[in-house]
Amino acid sequence: MFRFLIRSSLRLRFLFLVVAVALITVGFAKRGDLPTDLLPEFSPPTGRIQTEALGLSAAEVEQLITVPLEADLLNGVAWLDTIRSESIPSLSSIELIFQPGTDLMEARQMVQEKLTQAHGLPNVSKAR
Repeated sequence: MFRFLIRSSLRLRFLFLVVAVALITVGFAKRGDLPTDLLPEFSPPTGRIQTEALGLSAAEVEQLITVPLEADLLNGVAWLDTIRSESIPSLSSIELIFQPGTDLMEARQMVQEKLTQAHGLPNVSKAR
């Protein structure tokens, strides 16, 4: 098989040269049409919500801020894949991981619409 390929490429070297030049020319011509990205994105789109609650302990932040936000508001956001949260004294941090290929601006708009319903949060917190 390999011997046949080598023999035929040596015998028909001008044909192989013309085909190679044609492929290179077509490649350079199509190069401008291809979308390129300097740093392609391999990770799924993410978003982060931080809520400040001055004076509350980590357990109180978890109970009063983080759990209600996760369970009541953010649980039904479109294209949402995973919710991760962390509560520390005076700060609630929720990371939203969306399905791969999700448009980040549309996902952000969906989250923002859900957060407008957060009037049930205690008055000790404010969005950051």
